[in-house]
Amino acid sequence: MVKTATKIISLEQLQQTSLTELPPVIVVLGQEQALLTQIQTYFDRLLTPDERQMNLGRYDLQETSLAVALDDAASVPFFGDWRLVILTTPFFLTGATNKNKVEQDPALLLGYLQQPQPTTKLVIWADYEKLDERKKVTKQLKKVALFVNAGKVQGTELNRRLQRDCQRLGATITAPALNLLLQRTRDDYSAALQQMEKLALYVGPTGAITPEIVARTVEQVIDDNAFELVAATLNGHLQSALLIYRKLIINGQEPIGLLALLLTQVRLLLQVKIMQQAGYTQGTIAQQLSVHPYRIKLALGQARNYRSARLQEMYLRLVKLDYQIKTGQVDKTNGLELLITRFATQ
Repeated sequence: MVKTATKIISLEQLQQTSLTELPPVIVVLGQEQALLTQIQTYFDRLLTPDERQMNLGRYDLQETSLAVALDDAASVPFFGDWRLVILTTPFFLTGATNKNKVEQDPALLLGYLQQPQPTTKLVIWADYEKLDERKKVTKQLKKVALFVNAGKVQGTELNRRLQRDCQRLGATITAPALNLLLQRTRDDYSAALQQMEKLALYVGPTGAITPEIVARTVEQVIDDNAFELVAATLNGHLQSALLIYRKLIINGQEPIGLLALLLTQVRLLLQVKIMQQAGYTQGTIAQQLSVHPYRIKLALGQARNYRSARLQEMYLRLVKLDYQIKTGQVDKTNGLELLITRFATQ
């Protein structure tokens, strides 16, 4: 028996598909908010305002029985050619424990999939990372439904999408500016697109987004500042290290909180260095440590510049200082600044 491949399309392919061309069952799968928003806009525009009043059904399966939703899907359209039924929170398709108010029977959906209503477009809004492949209903969906990919945008696709988005917004962006934007948004497409929209408004029609504009308008998160502080200290750049440290203090960062952040960053550098030397890939390290892939990418780039012994020494000094501050042996502000000074000049 030949196995039928699951049909998966992108947002762009979906946008080029008319209502009549859509199959009876569509699954939107993924957690990239920017893609989900654009996919939602596509479905919102499929029916006219008058048609939506009569032929649009939305059902949150946390609150509504699957039987009620599928009964609506099985109905013929009123004063129109098509009916659009959207099911959200289909938790029973995942491996998660049910914490919802309504217990659903997947067999009902299995029955509907055997003979879907031809004049209904049933959209299953699965904003999850993945479905439970072991379940019969998931296997059946993969056979009969059209899947729309709303998964996290990564790698070269991330740059390509943002370049295209920039053109759509009527602006241009240089490669260094795009790299800085991705750095400050942690390689997160949804966050980067949100900032891109602000940048395009800032430069105006046909304007060019430069690194200077990104640096001026896109806020740098505290974790990135902490990474820079650790790097400057480890590299012996005392002036830079003290400048970053004092800027953080002036901006309201508490020394105790900053010390905890530095401990976390140095520990991460040490962990990724050890795991990299053991042959782990970037993705595996992120998964094993439950850390955002952007932070792992940044840590790997830094960790290769330092010996494990130096990272371990800095970590132990930070741990000791943390104890000394909490026991009142050392002043919190001066203690951390002194540690940075001594380590950077070592």
